[in-house]
Amino acid sequence: MTAMAGCSVSGSIGGSSVDKGELAVQAVAALEAQTGATMDPSESVTCLEDLNTDAGSVAMCEYKTASGSVFDVTVTSNGIGSDDKVAFDVVVSDTPG
Repeated sequence: MTAMAGCSVSGSIGGSSVDKGELAVQAVAALEAQTGATMDPSESVTCLEDLNTDAGSVAMCEYKTASGSVFDVTVTSNGIGSDDKVAFDVVVSDTPG
């Protein structure tokens, strides 16, 4: 799903912080919804840290493609919305790190 390179999307999830494992799942879901592509089983997104729900908080993740290229993924919290879920933006770098 190299179509994710350079992609920027938004999503939301409940909680006071988002566990790095759940964050990776939610980032993939948001990217797949935006691109219309499905992640290949040989590809993966791994988040290196939990995301704090405070607006402006950032968590770094990595997107590994089937070919082995690794792209940086930045997830930024937009804070808690009226639905009690943290809104976030996901940005995949244009080039492998």
